[in-house]
Amino acid sequence: MTFSNMLNRTIHWHGKLAIGLSFIAGVSLSTAHAQPDEFAPFEVEYEVGNNHINAGSAVLQLANDGDEWVYSLITKPTGVFKLTGKGNIQEVSVFTVANTTDNLEIKPQRYTYRQDKESRRSVDAWFDWGNNQLTYKRRGEEASETISGPLLDRLSVTLTVMDSLQRNDFEQIELNVFDNGRVKTMLFANEGVEKVKTLMGDLETIRVRSTAVGGGTRHTMTWFAPELGYVPVKIEQFKRDKLVARLKLSTLRNRITESGGAKVYSTK
Repeated sequence: MTFSNMLNRTIHWHGKLAIGLSFIAGVSLSTAHAQPDEFAPFEVEYEVGNNHINAGSAVLQLANDGDEWVYSLITKPTGVFKLTGKGNIQEVSVFTVANTTDNLEIKPQRYTYRQDKESRRSVDAWFDWGNNQLTYKRRGEEASETISGPLLDRLSVTLTVMDSLQRNDFEQIELNVFDNGRVKTMLFANEGVEKVKTLMGDLETIRVRSTAVGGGTRHTMTWFAPELGYVPVKIEQFKRDKLVARLKLSTLRNRITESGGAKVYSTK
């Protein structure tokens, strides 16, 4: 398996973890800002690999940019894999957020995916909430469809599960997610508490499993650490129950760590 293929399969998901049922049933359209003590920047760096190799690194960052928030995942190969010239991936979700009584309401505005300079792998999406319209461009072709209810992109949805675990500790939920040119319904299941060894020490985490409703060959496991603000400290993707790729925490900067929050992300 090439490094770029491994990363593709890893990042195929990187957002398929969910929030509470309120996102399924419907949420308000308020654009008021969440309070800093409820929603704050962070930056996580991961080692990328599987059971056999350590092939690269990934940085997951949440940062404020004026009236919007930017959530980005950037992966880069290291060592011998860097020589292939493949595997540099950038995924960015720009969204607004409101703090409601029961949850944080995240509303994607723009989403982009880039892998190296391969235009056939590029994905762009624009969410027009005023007209309930989703427009996206993939493989050079543009299409639109009506937004009929709550919808997240596959990256920003990670933030909703962090909030939901903290507030509601859900057991099982479904969520509509825009993923690679399609809107999919995903099922997310809380599988309980598990200890995870990381470079920051042994952490008590909550393990969440995500699968496509209706079946499929892939599933993803994500471990969230309550003591670190529920950030994902490990992510594993499987195909036909075989491990494809793993992201594992190496460093963290957020309001809980000594280093503080992540820097402001610039979209310029």
